[in-house]
Amino acid sequence: MKITRYITLFLAISFVGIVLLEQVPGVMTPTDEPHVSLMFGLFEISLLDDITHLLSGLLGFLALSLGYKVTVKYLMLVGGYYTLDALFFVINGFMTSQPIIDNLSLNVPHIIIAALVAIALKKSVRNIELA
Repeated sequence: MKITRYITLFLAISFVGIVLLEQVPGVMTPTDEPHVSLMFGLFEISLLDDITHLLSGLLGFLALSLGYKVTVKYLMLVGGYYTLDALFFVINGFMTSQPIIDNLSLNVPHIIIAALVAIALKKSVRNIELA
């Protein structure tokens, strides 16, 4: 289904693009923590985030090259991961009394990923059997 391919391609380009964008001077602000910087002074990006984004993007390109069933499985895996990540950090923000606007704005990229994946999977999974 086209929506599955389009969303996977968008995510793969976005994930790799994030890592490449960090190389542009002025995008990242160093912090006191080793291997942690702020993207645009807002989003905390660690080395682990870079590895996760890069692997997520490269796996997306690989899934696209291997066909529809693998692409759907990729969306399930990556969508599940980023959905849990958003959920954990939103809940953490509420429990630590972080202002709601700050909490949601910091987590909106992963919330958008979760929504896009949900749309793709809703339109796709009922059409195939996963082996």
